[in-house]
Amino acid sequence: MKRTIAGVLLAAVTMTLAACGEEKQPAGADVIQTGAAQTGSATASAAPEADAAADVKVTECDSGSYTPKVTIEVTNSTGEDARYAVTIAIKDADGKASGEALFAKNRMTPGQKVTEEIPGDTPVKGKITCEVARAKRLPPK
Repeated sequence: MKRTIAGVLLAAVTMTLAACGEEKQPAGADVIQTGAAQTGSATASAAPEADAAADVKVTECDSGSYTPKVTIEVTNSTGEDARYAVTIAIKDADGKASGEALFAKNRMTPGQKVTEEIPGDTPVKGKITCEVARAKRLPPK
């Protein structure tokens, strides 16, 4: 009887400890996700994706080189430090999705403005358009 109880207790403790392990995230899960922000500061967790997208402005979209070059301006409009992850959709002259350009900044202070040229991931010939596809504001790292 003692062995059975000890075995059951050992199994229960093992299962409990296994459940406390680190949760595995798919590759890129911390970069861009739609929906509410991860928990952290009150400002970041209350800021929907639309608010983060309002902090991003495409200032240039050029297909003159091998891969498109996109210049964006990101401004932290919150009162707290934040981390930004942005995906810019690149479309060809017909409006067909032709690639992406990615931006990530681990820490931006309140009111800080960052202007950066980011390369597209796929060569595109001819006229292109660029728009904010996804933007995420998260607690800083």
